[in-house]
Amino acid sequence: MSDTRALTLLRSRGRRLCKFVAASGEIHGYDDAKTFDVTERTFSDLAGLHALLCELSERRDCCIVRGGIADPRRTRGVRRLLHADGDDPATLNDVPRAWLALDIDGAEIPDYISGCSAFEMAMFALTALGAPFVSAGCVAQATASAGLKPGARCRVWLTPDRPLDGREAARWVSKLRPTLPAIDPASARPAQIIYTGAAVFENPEDNPIKTRIVHLAGAPVRVPPAEALQPPPPPPPRPRPTTETPAARDRYAWCALRNAATRLAQAAEGSRHARLLAEARGLARFVPSGALRESEIIATLTGAAQAAGKTDPREISAALAWGFAHASSAPIAKEPQA
Repeated sequence: MSDTRALTLLRSRGRRLCKFVAASGEIHGYDDAKTFDVTERTFSDLAGLHALLCELSERRDCCIVRGGIADPRRTRGVRRLLHADGDDPATLNDVPRAWLALDIDGAEIPDYISGCSAFEMAMFALTALGAPFVSAGCVAQATASAGLKPGARCRVWLTPDRPLDGREAARWVSKLRPTLPAIDPASARPAQIIYTGAAVFENPEDNPIKTRIVHLAGAPVRVPPAEALQPPPPPPPRPRPTTETPAARDRYAWCALRNAATRLAQAAEGSRHARLLAEARGLARFVPSGALRESEIIATLTGAAQAAGKTDPREISAALAWGFAHASSAPIAKEPQA
């Protein structure tokens, strides 16, 4: 079990995982890294987290993620995968963490707030969020774009009063966005890269921020109860058509096929495999009556899965075969894992 006070460190050898600002002012983004060496670094308290982040700010080839290491035997030269992709097994898993990074990306700030001060930007964000954040301790970090682009651009590292897994963290951040829309919820995802390296300036004197990381003492932030961060209940099942005529049944089947393809094509990363299984099971019930042909369902769902980002045809075929074997009116067996 991964330590809740751990950062999963990704190192990509030979790649620059921080921004580079040329003497001309041109900003060069991060290198494209495909594989990483993975380790965990732990901290004891907020002061320890501050020290660790200061250390990582000097590591130009490193970044972190919230997720834990899925297999301690596979930590060198691995892809960043929350789910299996073809022959590559998952390398990360969603685990509870006793830290949360809130990314503030371009919040509009009044003239008296400096976009070059990590302290002032963090205090502005915490004040805007209100209770319980105004009294919370944090580590404030100016991000790579701070001082180079307008608005507040900082990352506020908090220690919640109870560990949160990725799903809970994402739901909590989503609840905060109406108060501070500039919060980017991506950093709550288990496999989302959080860049920790400070920007490199070709001319160091061009760096508008001399102190990018500061520690603000305070209490752990109070988290909503677990029941308040549960997913919403699923919508009630759509009513079946009351008529039994073949024409009406066929129209209903084609509408079901079209809607299933739309839902699958729009499925977010991390939910695509489960969505493919569910849609295959739901559509399989139309095959015995002849309302839909199996080949039509396979072709439609394969295209939708590829549009959603699933690239392994064997994985898609296996999911479809399972769905046909376990139509929604049939008993459920154990689902195959992505």
